[in-house]
Amino acid sequence: MSEMAYRENFWTWAIIHSVWLLTMILFFKIVFQGTVNINGWSEYQTLLVLGTGTLITGLGSLTFFPFMYNFGKDIQKGDLDAKLTKPLDIHFQSAFHWIDTEDLIVVPNSLVLIAYATFKLNPPHLALNIIGYTLLLISSLVILFSVLTLIQSLALKFIKVDTVANFYWSVVNIGKYPAKAIKSVSVLASILLIPIAVISSVPAEVLFGRYEPQWIIGSFVSALVLLWFSRWVFMSSLRHYSSASS
Repeated sequence: MSEMAYRENFWTWAIIHSVWLLTMILFFKIVFQGTVNINGWSEYQTLLVLGTGTLITGLGSLTFFPFMYNFGKDIQKGDLDAKLTKPLDIHFQSAFHWIDTEDLIVVPNSLVLIAYATFKLNPPHLALNIIGYTLLLISSLVILFSVLTLIQSLALKFIKVDTVANFYWSVVNIGKYPAKAIKSVSVLASILLIPIAVISSVPAEVLFGRYEPQWIIGSFVSALVLLWFSRWVFMSSLRHYSSASS
């Protein structure tokens, strides 16, 4: 209701997100004018990663990304104290408080790009690939949610963790590039690229028919372990929380 009261703002954001995605597509089109592939990744495979990363961003914005912005503010204003009195899991309340409708257009835009890239690639066993892709997409969202939970657990002690949250947003944006196409980097860089590759490159690979069991299993295991660990850290940190009124 609030967004529809200021429709111009909503449609402005829709145009901005659409133009941004078109700009990224144009960027990759220009890059691949001079080469057939980049370390084994073709133009449409790369566009599939871009579409997947954009879809994850859109789904995250419609679910738990607002957790990034509001949790510290709730602690500062004392609003977290009121939430703690409610008979509802505080982790769930904090993470899924509202949806960012300004990013609503991101989901259909990314689906169109994914459909276009998949049509151009014409992979075999598409139905099976879509099932695997969907499961890995959920796994990627769980990983991002778990990492964000770990970051926001710091807010229970330090209140303001905006800089770390900005780093998280950078990781999400880097995930729109095919991280697995980057070769000959240092060990430290490889360690940093692995979780980014799991987020969007691995689901995209499965959709166009490239199955690498170690990456697929790694994605699911990482999601389960990180979800359990981040939940444990968050609830442990909560037990040491001093309310705004104390």
